[in-house]
Amino acid sequence: MEDLPTFYPTLIPLGFFFWGPALVVLTLLLSWLWARSLRVDRALESDFNGFTKEDVEKLFSLYGPERRAIYRNKLLPADLAFALVYAVVGALIVAGLSMRGYPWWVATLCGGGWLFGGLCDVAENFAIARLLDRYPKVEDGTVAFASGFTRLKLVLTGLGFVGAIAAYYLAFKPIAA
Repeated sequence: MEDLPTFYPTLIPLGFFFWGPALVVLTLLLSWLWARSLRVDRALESDFNGFTKEDVEKLFSLYGPERRAIYRNKLLPADLAFALVYAVVGALIVAGLSMRGYPWWVATLCGGGWLFGGLCDVAENFAIARLLDRYPKVEDGTVAFASGFTRLKLVLTGLGFVGAIAAYYLAFKPIAA
């Protein structure tokens, strides 16, 4: 068998740099569609400005007990799975680029957005689950924790998309040369 060049490691194949981000986009679209079909608005999880205790109380009271139960028992576990998917894809981007000879800081700039954004999403989901479990008693500390991780998640996930495009370029760059 012929030895592969150093920029073609077999552990993380070259096609992953296309199909990994494609999987993230597909699961993102499917999670949005599923949330719409459940008729549960994910207003807290997409608020760039953060949210307050009053925002949480108002939204949860508008949901009613049935939609709060759907949000807690169906939507949050699915969102947790999605967060783990894009965190793993981010970690594999970091590993794949570093195996191709790029420095760790370059690899982390490309895949770290999704890796750390996914971990922030997991923390946010646990905090929102805690808020839902303890409703109507809403604690300021839990709201601040969830709001902070929501904002951080949104920024890191957005940077993750830019990083995935850069990783795609860097992974295929040796072929073009």
